[in-house]
Amino acid sequence: MLSIKNLSISFQNHQVLSNFSLELKSKKITALVGQSGSGKSVTALAILGLLRGAQIFGEIIFDKKNLLQLSEKEFCKIRGKEIGFIFQDPQASLNPLHKIGKQIAEAVTIHNPKISKKNLENRVKELLKMVELESFTSRLDDYPHQFSGGQKQRLMIAIAIANNPKILIADEPTTALDIKTQDEILKLLLRLKDELGMAILLITHNLRAVKKIADEVVTIGQLTSSNYQLKRIKNSTKISASEVVSVSNLSVFYKETSILNNVNFSLHAGENLGIIGESGSGKSTLALALCDLIKSQGESKFFGKKTWQKNEKELRREVQIIFQDPFSSLNPRMLVSDIIVEGLLIHEKNLSTIDYRLSTIMPKLHLALNLKNHYPHQLSGGQRQRVAIARALILNPKILILDEPTSALDFTTQNEILNLLLELQKTREISYILISHDLEMVEKISDKIVILKDGKVFEKK
Repeated sequence: MLSIKNLSISFQNHQVLSNFSLELKSKKITALVGQSGSGKSVTALAILGLLRGAQIFGEIIFDKKNLLQLSEKEFCKIRGKEIGFIFQDPQASLNPLHKIGKQIAEAVTIHNPKISKKNLENRVKELLKMVELESFTSRLDDYPHQFSGGQKQRLMIAIAIANNPKILIADEPTTALDIKTQDEILKLLLRLKDELGMAILLITHNLRAVKKIADEVVTIGQLTSSNYQLKRIKNSTKISASEVVSVSNLSVFYKETSILNNVNFSLHAGENLGIIGESGSGKSTLALALCDLIKSQGESKFFGKKTWQKNEKELRREVQIIFQDPFSSLNPRMLVSDIIVEGLLIHEKNLSTIDYRLSTIMPKLHLALNLKNHYPHQLSGGQRQRVAIARALILNPKILILDEPTSALDFTTQNEILNLLLELQKTREISYILISHDLEMVEKISDKIVILKDGKVFEKK
């Protein structure tokens, strides 16, 4: 159905893919696996003609045409109609300014502009039913931020299949989802493949997902089972008796609906707290409330007495957050160097110090210094996550809140990041609040764990 032959891609003489070949077959799921930065997403973007400024050689044959030779006008007739795409990051891909109903309808009307209003309404409802969100017909006027990660992923799938494409490209469709929701999404893809007769290209570093649904596996770069063995990591930092965080009856409401309900916990200096739960349990809401980025009720104290109301300037440096979604949290118009030092510029006026801190933090996070002059869209998912971590760590915070910090990374890179965080903890007075759906990963560095369910503390370990 689609054939890639000897595909090579480079940016500014930096080669990211070399002589890669792949065949997609009708009604089959082909998994494209590889470590972060191996060229998986770049391959998908090349298929859709979405690589700007890249040097591309080889062939991508679809419907007897070489897609690399098509004009933008010709591509627009194929993109979204013949080939659907589920982007790696649903939060960044869904327009935050437009209601969900409008975004699904737009995917239909762009290729079928003469569709009647009634037929369009029915098609939107049909698509929601196909992705098992039939009850959401009453929420078509809601915005993307009002949905959980798993719900946003289903909405992205609805948009991608709006025109019954022959090929569906799913780029990391289970990233940042809990195991239960991952399985639901994978089952959904299997069902849609059979119902619509599509060929699916599944791009992932999640071998568990590959084993569940793939008919064929293609690897980019060297990949062995040893790459996916997470090592046992232990926090060797001495835990102090002094509390750095004390949370009492923290609650968050949205339109009188409780999103977070009377959450209580404390954290000591040098101690790591893991917060886990399924998609929609309130984990990310808790992270935002702790940083005073959304309205909340209850009390959050830092270092015994500091609060956001009285000590905001100090706390903005001492309490840092790494957001769940690195792509949408990085300014697409700023260079990597400017992104990393942006917060530091507010607190540090010595430019030579800033340059030194930048040149020091990037190698620690395995970011090549030549990436300073790149933009976020020129980086892999793993590189973007490292930039987000560098931006937070360059301020030398005492508390670092990490919302799904490794969800976009392959297992080898996950392990490297976790080890790096613990190495930094040995030389800095820093405590981590690690938010994730992955209990195995959280247990590797956490001294205690809080389990959330339906916005409440379900259990403490």
